[in-house]
Amino acid sequence: MSALIAIRNLVNQFGRQCVHDQLNMDIYQNEILGLVGGSGSGKSVLLRSIVGLQKPKQGKIYFNDEELTELDSERATEIKRHWGMLFQRGALFSSLTVAENIMLPMKEFSNLTKEERYEIMWIKLHMVGLENPVASKYPAELSGGMVKRVALARAMALDPEVLFLDEPTSGLDPISASEFDELIASLHKSLGLTVLMVTHDMDSLFTLCDRVAVVVDKKIIAGTLEEILDDKHPWIQEYFHSPRALSRHKLMINR
Repeated sequence: MSALIAIRNLVNQFGRQCVHDQLNMDIYQNEILGLVGGSGSGKSVLLRSIVGLQKPKQGKIYFNDEELTELDSERATEIKRHWGMLFQRGALFSSLTVAENIMLPMKEFSNLTKEERYEIMWIKLHMVGLENPVASKYPAELSGGMVKRVALARAMALDPEVLFLDEPTSGLDPISASEFDELIASLHKSLGLTVLMVTHDMDSLFTLCDRVAVVVDKKIIAGTLEEILDDKHPWIQEYFHSPRALSRHKLMINR
């Protein structure tokens, strides 16, 4: 099976610090791929490299067999218009209302009229489980869970084919985190999304992900959860065989 997104021989380096060294990773269509690794391993750097916010020192990134850095800016922008990004803390614009935040990508990257943008905004707002009165609020008036949902609605504004999530449940209480996982699962199933999710949340890994990619030794080890659990790398053993991880794994098996 060919990859929807393929990363080949990626090198990211900051001064003398090499974060990724000849890293390779595949993301397949319609899968949810969880990306994990230790602090400082470069998970978010890898995510930013894929979406074009971080220029790697070396390597190639392909989308549907097109090498992104070889494309002209117009074609690269056209491809990335069909990608949605949810940043770790939501990254909502504090001076804009919820409605304005959600409509911003439409305003910047489409020819939709104001009326059409509002119509789509309502659809996206309801899609993430929020009600109409939220649209007129500002980010400072929202709970952490609502901020994440608004940020997700904005990421979905242009009907993306691929959704990138950076620590989507960080800072949420267990109930809100579980509800957000259920929302991602529902959107993935109903819309056929391909999802790359950076996460430390064991519940998210065990309930959502089809495969897991682990950043270790500046490279990627990827596989199904069962394959990763069997991997003998010391960090993987320590991380995935902790009491919390094992209890979660047993819970999933017994469902």
